[in-house]
Amino acid sequence: MHTIQSSEGRSLLRIAAQALTLAIACIAGFSADARWSLAQDFSPYLTVDSPALGMDSPAEPLPNGLAGDLGDLNFEIPDSIPTSKLRRIDGAPVESYPMHFPKPDAKYRVYRSSESTIGYMPGDGEQFGWLDFTSMPYIASTQSSGFTTAMGLHLLSGPNSVPLPPRLWDFVLGYQSRNTFGEKLSYDLATSIGVYSDFEDSAREGVRPLGHAVGSLHSRETLDWILGVDYVNRDDFKILPVMGFSWHHPLGERWRFDLVYPRPRIQYAWSETSRVYMSGSLGGGTWDIEMPQEIDDVMTYRDYRLLFGHEQLTPGGNIAATEIGLVFNRQLQMRHSLQQVEFDDAFVFRMVARR
Repeated sequence: MHTIQSSEGRSLLRIAAQALTLAIACIAGFSADARWSLAQDFSPYLTVDSPALGMDSPAEPLPNGLAGDLGDLNFEIPDSIPTSKLRRIDGAPVESYPMHFPKPDAKYRVYRSSESTIGYMPGDGEQFGWLDFTSMPYIASTQSSGFTTAMGLHLLSGPNSVPLPPRLWDFVLGYQSRNTFGEKLSYDLATSIGVYSDFEDSAREGVRPLGHAVGSLHSRETLDWILGVDYVNRDDFKILPVMGFSWHHPLGERWRFDLVYPRPRIQYAWSETSRVYMSGSLGGGTWDIEMPQEIDDVMTYRDYRLLFGHEQLTPGGNIAATEIGLVFNRQLQMRHSLQQVEFDDAFVFRMVARR
């Protein structure tokens, strides 16, 4: 009798936890969508120095002679409008976004910035794959400091030999700060606390603090040296060193080499609003999960990624990117059962929004 009541109680708690998780996910999704919409720049559609439009204002009649046929009128559209005349509402200036990327010779001052991703890695049978929707707990590249939130949903497929849960969740709260010391030094600091779990039972072992501390020495106009640490706090890696250099336009003004471990990147600018790149990264993470027979365990999935991407600047000042890449050295391991499985190489397709 006690066993049945205990089982029913756990089922009710599990349903309640899943309902709360879905509610939080919906609220977070709505908030992200609202922030994305508000970030768009509609000011070019405003009339030039137009007065405020009132809802009760009567329509003004057309001047005499214009009320008839308008087909013979010729309207002259100017080739350009002075910048001072644009982006104004009722005479007040509105914040505008530059319609070009930072110049390729910009100094390396940002280690991580705000990023939202939809990614797909195929998998079935004995091959592990997932469809994930994630955001990163970092501020926009143009900000100097602030609190951040992030969430992630990972829908899993395979392998058949390991009874993994169908989905994993991430909920993160963080703070990040960037600053410079004169013209030679700058830093990027971040800290966060997150819950990474399937939320089928206790998520205690899924609570993980993360952070990074990265400094840059701008030795020359075209060369920066980067050194720091990235506390990823996973079962396979606890701390990653951050080191390397950023070499601006080594092969011409359109090139930039950010050869910084563990996130190297080489980019080429097609234009002021479009560029292509090749980058590397560490994929995966660590989550608290529930196995069959209500056995708690902690899984860690790890892979290395070589990505090829194209990114475009949007009218709102954000960056939209499409990536495809090779995923290799893939491994799944369990903390308590000590089970370890390796998988074949795969590919990944990602759509990314950066700020």
